[in-house]
Amino acid sequence: MDDLSFLVQETMRINDLRQAGVSVEDLEDGEEFWTPVAVPAAQPRSAPDRPGVLFHLEHQGGTFIVRTMPSPNLAESVALITATPEDFPTLRLIHGEQIQLHLLSWFACETLEEAEVVHARLGHRRFPLREEDVCNLSDPGFSWWLEAKSGSFVAHSKMGLLRENLVRLGPIADAQIAPHRWNELASLLAHLPLGLNVSNESSRLTMSAPPQDAWVVDEFCRVFIEGKISTELTDIFRLLGRRGVPAGLLETSWFFLKEMSVVRQFWIEIEERLS
Repeated sequence: MDDLSFLVQETMRINDLRQAGVSVEDLEDGEEFWTPVAVPAAQPRSAPDRPGVLFHLEHQGGTFIVRTMPSPNLAESVALITATPEDFPTLRLIHGEQIQLHLLSWFACETLEEAEVVHARLGHRRFPLREEDVCNLSDPGFSWWLEAKSGSFVAHSKMGLLRENLVRLGPIADAQIAPHRWNELASLLAHLPLGLNVSNESSRLTMSAPPQDAWVVDEFCRVFIEGKISTELTDIFRLLGRRGVPAGLLETSWFFLKEMSVVRQFWIEIEERLS
């Protein structure tokens, strides 16, 4: 018997007993009857004692603005804003005489530098809710777009005339700087005994590999899709360090991936809140 049927039967039985003058408390021990289950109220999340970004998604018609503020300690910053919201006008939490602290959200980062990257890429910028409806060849939009399959992917920095079934990544990287960083990454990965093909052309970053090395491409693809840098990808960089790759090139490529991953994670957070 399902829960609903059981509830209906027990409700009718208890009602019949009461009409016959029998109290529910008089039922014998062990006799079943339905009782409501108390559901605890959801507890609000507390901001952690770590760096991150405080933000407010401000809707304006068919667009939204990401009001951001990087913080070295989210918990302390939330306490300050709660006490004196008028001291933080860029977050736009006061409308007329109404204080709307419930609009304040937070996104945790590993370092303050990562929070500042998110702020620099997205802070106080206006974005369309449906970018694909307003972009054209003369205005290709702000997002990167990904087409991927096992062992290969292409990241487009412009929408243009793209095919269907693409993943919108958001403004994960500077379209002028990213090709240069991608070329550096290609020269870095050339030190490994892998059959990787890494290139950029016509506003596209590409990576592919034969089946035996496809897992490496898939790990890089996760950075674009999920904003995740896996343990396997971290180990690749450690291996490159042991192979005597120039430290400056290694660090530049690593921070390029880290910055792209944190912006992608923040953009995923925004998309979830807008959905």
